[in-house]
Amino acid sequence: VFAKCLIQLQSNILRRLLVGKDGPLGTSSLLLGDQLTLAYVAFFACCAGDTWASELGVLSKSNPRLIIKPWKQVPPGTNGGISAVGLVASAAGGTLMGLIHGILVPGGIASVLPFNLPSMLGAISLSAFKREVLILSLVGFLGGFGGSLLDSLLGATIQVTYYDSEQKKIVKRAGPNVQKVGGFSFLSNEMVNVVSTALSALIAALTARSLLNNLMI
Repeated sequence: VFAKCLIQLQSNILRRLLVGKDGPLGTSSLLLGDQLTLAYVAFFACCAGDTWASELGVLSKSNPRLIIKPWKQVPPGTNGGISAVGLVASAAGGTLMGLIHGILVPGGIASVLPFNLPSMLGAISLSAFKREVLILSLVGFLGGFGGSLLDSLLGATIQVTYYDSEQKKIVKRAGPNVQKVGGFSFLSNEMVNVVSTALSALIAALTARSLLNNLMI
């Protein structure tokens, strides 16, 4: 958890030091500000997407399928297993994170207040507020859904996998009657989570210019 939070904390500190106070997308003279904002949102979206997929995916009435062999059903809890319920949950969790960040942009909520309150409270324009919510919700959706797929892909290919022969199921850690059946020992579930959230944030930052050029109308 601490390692994952370092990514978010670094984005915050860098933005504050190099760009200044937080503000709507496109208002900074530096692209770096928007890049760090999108990285920040994608990070939280990936975290939420992975958590929602894990917690709600168990509600699926059918066994998950292995992401690298989607025709193959696997027992619940298998690294790299995905289900329709889990994917929908990951997309919903990520979108919610983006939506919250968009709604809470400085001056955003003030823009929908009546009378002359918006100008008194330093509101941004209503069109800018709508655009902020749209873009960050989209980034949240992509971070949640894409980050969950990335996490599952890493889980199916390089994450360490242990099998308990007594309980006859996949377990997270080594122990009595537990055998390593795949992956690298140093890449635990927690480490894969760190890698997937970091990559999600990085991809969001690197694609910021293209994304904003297409959506900033």
